[in-house]
Amino acid sequence: MDANAGARAAARERARQKDAIYAQEKLKFFNKETQLDRTQNRNIIGYSRDLADAQVKAIYTAGQGRLAVQDVARRYFANKSVNEGGRSTRFGLKKYQALLSKRAEVDAVVDNMYGRNMAYAQEGARRKYLAANAQAREQLGLPASYGAPVMMPPTNRLGGALQLLSTGLSIASNFTTAFPGAFAPKVPVPPMPQGFMGTGIPMTLGAGAYGVASDIKLKENIKEVGVSPQGYKIYEFNYKGGDVRFRGAMAQDVLQKNPMAVGIDQNYLTVDYRQIDVNMEVV
Repeated sequence: MDANAGARAAARERARQKDAIYAQEKLKFFNKETQLDRTQNRNIIGYSRDLADAQVKAIYTAGQGRLAVQDVARRYFANKSVNEGGRSTRFGLKKYQALLSKRAEVDAVVDNMYGRNMAYAQEGARRKYLAANAQAREQLGLPASYGAPVMMPPTNRLGGALQLLSTGLSIASNFTTAFPGAFAPKVPVPPMPQGFMGTGIPMTLGAGAYGVASDIKLKENIKEVGVSPQGYKIYEFNYKGGDVRFRGAMAQDVLQKNPMAVGIDQNYLTVDYRQIDVNMEVV
């Protein structure tokens, strides 16, 4: 049993939800990128059309100017009188000057259309194109970001086993209260030397409730000396604060193989040696 099973399942669900949201945001951004490409293509077409419109306008204005010069020239030559002699040297000069003035006026307009005015039109079209592209790029926004990952809690099988053990002991305690003597030990627990009792940790308890204190936190000078037929490791050790050497099992090892043989007393693990093939004895 994993004590963190619920937390791990919740973390996996949060990760699935976050993956789904990230996929949706990526799709939205992809659609916006596609829209940006289409908008930029339309902007290029619009920019080209603006330049073409400016060119057409210049050509049209130049044509109108040439028509005006043509009309003045036609009227000039239609009304021109021939100097057959005896006339002033300035005869017909005024009409000719009017023709030249009209031609100069048309040439100035054409020069402006292909010069300054054309430059204004081209710069205006360029600014309009850049502004449209900038607006489209601003609407694109930022790409999707996954953010911080969902952290998966580690497994905690030891905690789960202790929870089961604590539940079982609670049930057994209630049953023992209701039926006194139902769980009285049939096999006596080996007696412990008096010197160990001075540590304050009970070695044996009545009614088989806990067993022998075998938590590694209570022991020192630990040395592994063998393995039982059922696979329990055997150690030699002495309890902290005591000089007597013992031979027996370690509660943490027994918990991995047979949790029902392990108890808890005063926050320390104990071992019921009746349920394993290792004897607790003095060396």
